[in-house]
Amino acid sequence: MEFSIHLMTYNCEKFISQCLQSIVEQKTNFPFEIVIGDDASTDKTVEIIKSYIDHHDNINIKIHEKNIGILNNFIDTFNRCNGKYIFDIAGDDWLSNVNALQLLYNKLEDNPSFGFVDSGYDCYFQKTKKIIPFKNAENLDATKNEYIQRHKVNGTLLMGICYRKSTLEKHVNFEDYVKKGFDFEDYPIITDLVFNTDFGFVNSQLSVYRQHRESHSKHNISGLKVMLYFAKKYKYSYEEVEKIHQNYNKQMLHNASLTSDKKSGRKHYKPFRQPVLRNFVYFLSSQSHLARKFFNLFRKI
Repeated sequence: MEFSIHLMTYNCEKFISQCLQSIVEQKTNFPFEIVIGDDASTDKTVEIIKSYIDHHDNINIKIHEKNIGILNNFIDTFNRCNGKYIFDIAGDDWLSNVNALQLLYNKLEDNPSFGFVDSGYDCYFQKTKKIIPFKNAENLDATKNEYIQRHKVNGTLLMGICYRKSTLEKHVNFEDYVKKGFDFEDYPIITDLVFNTDFGFVNSQLSVYRQHRESHSKHNISGLKVMLYFAKKYKYSYEEVEKIHQNYNKQMLHNASLTSDKKSGRKHYKPFRQPVLRNFVYFLSSQSHLARKFFNLFRKI
């Protein structure tokens, strides 16, 4: 098998049809499989997937009886992939270019040293139905060193990334991730890869990343601990570590503003010596239900 689509699902009945349809419509000169790991969905996600299986024999699904979490589902689904190359996509995202898989495949075939290829994506806001085109264009225009520097402090979405399976098996120790209690996969995987393998880009939009309230967020104390673990492992600079803390406080302040969590809002607003207007708005929203309701009118998600 030349190519595997690695697809994790959990309660995405509203979006899974668009995702699967964008995959089965791909135009390729190679066979590919769609390997799905459903993490105990309680809605109609599995029912919709099975309707596709009835018409496409390259789809296989494993349905977990109990929720095993993002990292464990990623590993289990990865281990079921037979492809030389693996493209990761979430059940609420979709491919926007019918030649997406072919372009990724060609790039990896033409560059045997590449452990992975990153590609462009648009960002779609479910609430407002607005799109930010080519959201990660700046990253793909960067040098590889600049790409790594940005990843260190901001992280990189797995969105649009295609791996050489053998490279992940060589450089990514999933067993170690589990032992250390990591509960998400994107930052650990990309960090270990950028420091241990060569990589490249397909500099055009191939997919769409959907942002909505139900999306999983790694921006919590667990996410901070994971980033600091890799900061120590790969000897990040003091300035990079400070930036990680700053980004963490910014995101936690945003999270507090969504629920009017006064205690968390005060805690994560305090470190900002020169807070920008957006942070002040988030702080007000965290302290007042009325402010939150007002500012929610202008939120994208």
